[in-house]
Amino acid sequence: MNNPKISIITVVYNGVQHIEQTIQSVISQDYNNIEYIIIDGGSRDGTQEVIKKYEKDVAYWISEKDAGIYHAMNKGWKKASGEWIGILNADDYYLEGIISKVVAAFTASKAAIVYGKMTKLRAIGGESYFKEVAPNLAIMEQTMGIFHPSTFVSRKVYEDLNGFNEKYRLSADYDFLLRAYQKKYAFHYLDEVLTVFRIGGVSNTNCQSFKEGYQLLLENNSPYASQMKRAIYRCYFKKAYKQIINTLVNVFGLQKMLEERIKKKWR
Repeated sequence: MNNPKISIITVVYNGVQHIEQTIQSVISQDYNNIEYIIIDGGSRDGTQEVIKKYEKDVAYWISEKDAGIYHAMNKGWKKASGEWIGILNADDYYLEGIISKVVAAFTASKAAIVYGKMTKLRAIGGESYFKEVAPNLAIMEQTMGIFHPSTFVSRKVYEDLNGFNEKYRLSADYDFLLRAYQKKYAFHYLDEVLTVFRIGGVSNTNCQSFKEGYQLLLENNSPYASQMKRAIYRCYFKKAYKQIINTLVNVFGLQKMLEERIKKKWR
């Protein structure tokens, strides 16, 4: 096929702050065979009104209560009819022209999975700071070596692996891609920044993702499970350290100093 269909799925719940930018980044792509699917978890903050504004550009959308983010993603890919699938969360957005590049990479490589670089976006003191990060597929059996928002997967892989294991509330994307990696599906690296990812999502708020990572590495017979177990303790130590720092900052009024220190790391 000269113009194969690619499906993009956005899952959202009360994401009115950024959902419009997310939608626009999909529908403004220069590739003209995109099936856009939005799965909303029953938002009550104006998200649905934004989606309705762009209904003519959305192939399918639904708003109903779900059992979590990966349940919503599973609903999305099962609705998809494209040859390949990308999942773009409602805090994130694609860069211009990336879908054409992804389709070209799939077509040329015949790979089952195409993945690329990502830019992290962090808002600090009303300013936006960006940091480009590169994936490392070689560490997939140790930790999540590639970035889900910058990864596109053949629908056949979703069907073969039955999508996301919903028992993992924060790490089912890692479990899914690790299973694909271990089953020797062909991965192809596209040396491009594909997606902008906002720091501050649910997986950044606690250490549960490391606990889940340990469990899924055990279940997938990774030799690096013990390393992930140690990462759990490091996470708790880091969390406690941050709590102490935040307490001191609040007590002594050092918010501006801490903000400048964070900005310096991101410049």
